[in-house]
Amino acid sequence: MPQRILDDYKGIVNRSGVSATRRCTELIERIFHDANETDLPKFLFEIWAFAQHESYVADLVDEMYAEYRGIFAKLLKEIQPTLNSEECFVRASILVSQTAGMMIFAYQGGDSEKDFVEFVRLTKRAVKMIVGMSAQTLEFDVHLQASLDRQAQSTSSAHTSIFGSEGHLTHGRLELGTRQSGMGDIYCRPTVQGKHREIKVNEIVSCASNLLMSEGYANFTLARVSRELGILPSALQNYFPTHDDLLRSTIGALLNAYLERYEAMGKPSGKPALERLCEIVEDVFEEARDPQVCRVSFELFALAQHSEMTRELVRRLYAAYRAIYVGLVREIDMSATARECLARATLIAAQVEGAATLTFGTRQSQPDVHRIFELLKGVTIQIAYGNISAKRAE
Repeated sequence: MPQRILDDYKGIVNRSGVSATRRCTELIERIFHDANETDLPKFLFEIWAFAQHESYVADLVDEMYAEYRGIFAKLLKEIQPTLNSEECFVRASILVSQTAGMMIFAYQGGDSEKDFVEFVRLTKRAVKMIVGMSAQTLEFDVHLQASLDRQAQSTSSAHTSIFGSEGHLTHGRLELGTRQSGMGDIYCRPTVQGKHREIKVNEIVSCASNLLMSEGYANFTLARVSRELGILPSALQNYFPTHDDLLRSTIGALLNAYLERYEAMGKPSGKPALERLCEIVEDVFEEARDPQVCRVSFELFALAQHSEMTRELVRRLYAAYRAIYVGLVREIDMSATARECLARATLIAAQVEGAATLTFGTRQSQPDVHRIFELLKGVTIQIAYGNISAKRAE
């Protein structure tokens, strides 16, 4: 965020004559205002993407997030004097992740006013829980701890990234397919020409995806993709007549790769819903630590502000992605209302999506990623069960 906003946040935290708890409440209220009532999210989306291409911008963003995280850490130390600096840093990292994810989901829009109010109420309660927790690790109920133990035993294998899986990589390059569907498909037998065209389309989309990931939107042109493929632009236009046609298929293929993965992980199976939820959260968190994944995400957030087509694709993806969490929360807590399930799912999705910002602000102090994730997973479980109350912070 701009230095002026950071100075305002520090002014709130350093205000004399006001209790640390009250200052924390005021800081959270101000952050919510900035995230939902100002253009701060748009500025951050742009600068996140810009930082992927310019080293001096990356340095500025790194300093900005180190300062932002430090504001939370300072306040946490006042509220919980028994916490050491590392514990304050870990909790501050979770709070930064939550606020970043909140901006991502708020920008996608689509929720009713009542749904948004419920989400805000839940998020503020979660923040208070994180801030007020005792120095000990989160106290889980016995059945929650048992579920965690089962999940840990079943997910001992190494994480395989979307961009590193055999299903999407060939010779070190990402390979994606587009969905070729239509009402008339069921009445037509595939032809040799049709199959050849589908193969060529997928080859083009895979090449375009690799270009978007490595060089960003600035170099995403028909001419550039044509050179990568070794064909003439006119030949490329036989498959994708315009730049937007190619961009739509490329972004759609990238987003669908993730959506299909998480839909498969979240659907009812022999595993308990809590275990499936933890597996998705762990997978998303690991993806957020991949610089290549972060680069693409930041590019799409920035591009969505200028391209209605991109914005609509991203919104659809996040709506479908959040629906996976809604289904899991409903399985975990059958007593929750539809609005409560939506609010909990939004907060869970927001805090794990916001984890991508953990890549910023780490040059001055390296975070303990394992501890951050364990806390994030613990908070996720409490959110899923609705165990977000002042009692959890005592």
